[in-house]
Amino acid sequence: MRIPPKLESKVMDPEDVFKKILKNKKSIAFGGMGGQSVPKIIPLIFKEHPQYFKGIQVYSGGGMTKSFDDAMRNIEISRRFYYLSDKKSRDDVNNGKTMMMDYSVYKYSKLLSLNSMDKIDVAVLEATEVNSKGIILSLSVDATPALCNASKKIIIEINRSKPVLTGLHDITDINSVREHQFKKIISRIGKRELRINQNKIAAIIYSDGSEESAASYGKPPEEINSIAENIWCMLDEKIKFKNTMPVQVGAGSIASSLIDKSPFNDLKIWCEIAPARWTEYIGHKIKYISASAIYTLQGDEVYTKKFMENYLDYSGNIVLRPNYITNSPDIISGLVVIVLQQAIEIDIFGSANVSHIRENIYNGVGGSIDFCSSGKYVAIVMPSTAMNGKISRIVPMLSCVDIPRMLVDFVVTEIGIADLRWKDPRERAVEIIKNCVHPNFKDSLLRYMNYLNAGHLPYNINEIIKWNKN
Repeated sequence: MRIPPKLESKVMDPEDVFKKILKNKKSIAFGGMGGQSVPKIIPLIFKEHPQYFKGIQVYSGGGMTKSFDDAMRNIEISRRFYYLSDKKSRDDVNNGKTMMMDYSVYKYSKLLSLNSMDKIDVAVLEATEVNSKGIILSLSVDATPALCNASKKIIIEINRSKPVLTGLHDITDINSVREHQFKKIISRIGKRELRINQNKIAAIIYSDGSEESAASYGKPPEEINSIAENIWCMLDEKIKFKNTMPVQVGAGSIASSLIDKSPFNDLKIWCEIAPARWTEYIGHKIKYISASAIYTLQGDEVYTKKFMENYLDYSGNIVLRPNYITNSPDIISGLVVIVLQQAIEIDIFGSANVSHIRENIYNGVGGSIDFCSSGKYVAIVMPSTAMNGKISRIVPMLSCVDIPRMLVDFVVTEIGIADLRWKDPRERAVEIIKNCVHPNFKDSLLRYMNYLNAGHLPYNINEIIKWNKN
């Protein structure tokens, strides 16, 4: 049954959950992150009864799945937090139909824990078991503990297609964590279960749904081999990297492929989310992984299945935590994590935009601010161009600055490495243009530099307008 006898009366079918708990509710939260462990049954209720949820506020633990976004497609969502995964939700936000604030991962959980808003009506989460002590979660912890704390009622989907993942998690209350408690990235300071007031459990539903690949991430770029080679060269030659140094390599296909190309063994990974394929490297390329979720990229489903079948074999090497732990600036700083951060684009001085394309939001800022503000070294890692080489991803000026230049030590593209340490803005611009810009755009950016007048952070708005038109 996977639940204690005293909770058997809470087991319901979806229609009863709709009629007794969800109908006409004004706010709802869903656990899940990176497309992993997203509830699979409850979203279908919204798909079947959209007229009863007009103006609802939707909170999530992170990036969701295509099935989730499809189920919510016809709902008139008034406000959404804090990350987007599909075109429809982006369009609704960019057109002003849905309000959104893309908080950083840590800030989002922190605000939820401070009770700085009205309580969320219902939180929905996926689990593998409920026992007398608490909830055994699935392959994502994400913001679920904070969402449950901020909600009046909780609905649990128990996924019977997964084993009971006892011992995989380390869950601590956000207000009881101190950075000095983490002597090693694998240190465990909390509980194996999510402990809540079980009187808040309004319903339990059984699910047998399989996992999907993360909706937010595509295939790795063609330049990945050159990018990876330059990254590991930067780590080796510029900062004398040793495998005792914890590293965070971002999320998505680039991050996943970087470890494939790593020349190092016994890496220690402290990250927000980890791709399932990394579990294959435990014992050689990777020694430890501390993350908030293990997610599945398209084509990597076999790794997720294998990990769940044998997860106890990894119990000394992999731990899943709430994202207010993985993304805590204090803990990241204390562990002296080296940060490799992807971006949509950067300017010639090294500031990065990770959330918007011009004025339109794409996904959200995610955990980039959390890691880049506290990392020992920060490198922005990306291809030099987009749209099959038609657009430079290194530009004179950004429409949105998420990561200011002061936090960025290196820029790495398939073209080369820019070492920005101890350089003023003009020197940084020359370093980036010469070493990281694609040859098709290098001359035009060097010409732009000739139009710059006096000033510590010079720009020429007329030339920027010309650049954007071209």
